[in-house]
Amino acid sequence: MTSSTAGSAPLVFLPGPTALHPLVATETRAALTDGFLSESHRSPRFRASVAAMEEALRSLLRIPEDHRILIVGSATEAMERIIQGTVTGRSAHLLNGAFAWRMRDVSGNLGREVVEVTVPDGRGFPSTLDAFPPPGIDGLLDGAEVLAMTQNETSTGVRIPPDQVHTLADRARKHGALSVVDLVTGWPSEEVDPARVDCGFFSVQKGFGLPAGLGILVVSPAFVERARELQAQGHVTGGYMGIPALAQAADRHETRATPNMLGIRLLAAVAADYAREGREALDRAVTRRAETFWTDVEGLPGLTPFVEAGPSRSRTILVLEVAGGSGPLRDRLARRGLLVGDGYGPGKGRHLRVANFPVQTDAMMERLLEGLAAEA
Repeated sequence: MTSSTAGSAPLVFLPGPTALHPLVATETRAALTDGFLSESHRSPRFRASVAAMEEALRSLLRIPEDHRILIVGSATEAMERIIQGTVTGRSAHLLNGAFAWRMRDVSGNLGREVVEVTVPDGRGFPSTLDAFPPPGIDGLLDGAEVLAMTQNETSTGVRIPPDQVHTLADRARKHGALSVVDLVTGWPSEEVDPARVDCGFFSVQKGFGLPAGLGILVVSPAFVERARELQAQGHVTGGYMGIPALAQAADRHETRATPNMLGIRLLAAVAADYAREGREALDRAVTRRAETFWTDVEGLPGLTPFVEAGPSRSRTILVLEVAGGSGPLRDRLARRGLLVGDGYGPGKGRHLRVANFPVQTDAMMERLLEGLAAEA
């Protein structure tokens, strides 16, 4: 370790779990001393904590009052709840990386018919719907009950711009399909409007800078109604944790099963803090740091952006291809107290993945860029 970082805590740019929001320490200490963690999850105090979390998320993400906020254990669990609860026949998927594929595989593993449009890793979808590869967006949606898309693909650093997400959701609605959006590394900075999609879901250990173990679904009335209709028709839409049951619990500011109580309290605090800052300010800061990053790494030896510049390049997951392999450079950065992510799936050992969430700061990015300039 260099003398400039000896004895200090590392700066974390891992893509998830990532650096912790400063409120995590103070709010956790309070929860450990004020008796909150020994409360019943049916108690008025805990229900008030759930309500505070819901209010903070509604303010931050501008969630309509008729949309419910459902609580599960992770984003991967959310994928299973979604497919089980709303699809009996066919799901349609836009595949732009490993996490988009994960939801596709969840659907297939649950016995649903799967149709898809795939782009190569590191590439975005066409900017206009008419340019989508075969079978085209309308062919893809024909007979589909859900259109699933990953707005910001954590594995590759590719994004679908929010306006295109909204356009795709509108097209899905015309075909009678629900729009489902993985926003794990998109929210809270990406301006995907919850009112324009039927389900947006995320887990908290990435964009919100919290410890892992909590997943959130923001769902429309149509999403819940679809699950209730299928259940009434005799379809198995989940067991104890099915969508209708989760929605009923949400109406009481409760959870279906004993939840991650600390995670809910932490999310309430962090979401309220981000809401005070404002979503536009979060987006501006993330965008500014991403632009600085790409400007400063341009020309550094052996480092190549994995996603070409443009609207399909993520601002929150910054991916570099490293000539000769990424392991040695990651190790040198770690000795400087700078923790960055390895590539994912096919990119493992080839890529650096750098988190640029709201929890990362301008000063942190400056330190990372100094380290890259010295070690590349």
